[in-house]
Amino acid sequence: MERTQKVKKSYRPSLLVVLGIILVLTMIAQLAFLSIFGTRGKEVASIRRKQKELILENELLEAEMSRRQSLVYIKKVATEELGMVNVGEIEYISENSTLSAANGQEQ
Repeated sequence: MERTQKVKKSYRPSLLVVLGIILVLTMIAQLAFLSIFGTRGKEVASIRRKQKELILENELLEAEMSRRQSLVYIKKVATEELGMVNVGEIEYISENSTLSAANGQEQ
């Protein structure tokens, strides 16, 4: 009878072995969780940094667009770069008048 009891005891896992296995599995699960979500945190930080850069660039472009749509800027480009003149600045020469080549005055 004693012999059969010894055999049964030897096949029972001890409580420490079971707790050790649970601890190891928990640690493996935690490492897997951290590796998956740890890299996601870096990606999120990178995306947020890029978002801030794009918001700043967008604000600068909107300011430039407002400046270029102003009448002062349009008039400056029209007169200086495109050679246009204001309505009151046009000089007309009649068919009857001739210019003197010597002094540049009308006769």
